[in-house]
Amino acid sequence: MPPQHTDRAVQPWRPLVLLPTYNNCGTLPQVLTEVERHGLPMMVVDDGCTDGTAAWLTEWKSRGSDQGSPIRIVVTHAVNQGKAAAMLTGFRVATEQDFTHALTFDTDGQLDPQEIPRVLELAAANPNALIVGARNDRAADYPARSRLGRRLSNLMIHLECGARVEDSQCGFRVYPLRLFDVVHPRAGRYAFETEIITLAAWAGFAIINTTITCRYFDEGKLVSHFRVGRDTRQAIKLHARLLWLKITGRGRATTSTANP
Repeated sequence: MPPQHTDRAVQPWRPLVLLPTYNNCGTLPQVLTEVERHGLPMMVVDDGCTDGTAAWLTEWKSRGSDQGSPIRIVVTHAVNQGKAAAMLTGFRVATEQDFTHALTFDTDGQLDPQEIPRVLELAAANPNALIVGARNDRAADYPARSRLGRRLSNLMIHLECGARVEDSQCGFRVYPLRLFDVVHPRAGRYAFETEIITLAAWAGFAIINTTITCRYFDEGKLVSHFRVGRDTRQAIKLHARLLWLKITGRGRATTSTANP
């Protein structure tokens, strides 16, 4: 087993909320309004939006310049690069600005911002753990097409690294930013959120599940950038690679497990 990173290693505690977004202008303003009520620093990564998001974010950032307002950071990709790239950009900028943790939160309006303080409290008590939100896949409105893929992904992660994850595809998480000093994810788009769990476990970071609520919109309101064929193929390739690394004993060798 790799050595577990001790909770004493992270000082001070300085989190921010990281919101990658792509063409969610219909839900983004309400999400940011509700998140901001918690008084936390916020960073939005505009991943090449083409729906008016950029102009709205420019105004949003200027409105947050008043003294005493929570920090508002906007980072923009000139062209769409995918969710993984948007998150990695956010993690890099957050680290450069001396934040210690990033709570990631989707901007499609399906997650509940009122749960942010509880999830951050759990992360503060376990500052070297990756906190992973878990949606209820038995809920009446949970998309049936997502259930099988999620459970298979959870199983593959367990086979790869031993971690028991309840929802490998949930975007509501808290990342200790020092994790990216020792792991180097390769997966793009949505596969990143699956890969990083295995890499974190290989590097000795605890994986902690926490139940979160989620509402699901009908097809007319839902803005989804998931592409079944492309993203399923990417997931299959990802798990094949990670299993091969485990079988050949090269998995943990790809990460650093040295305690600070």
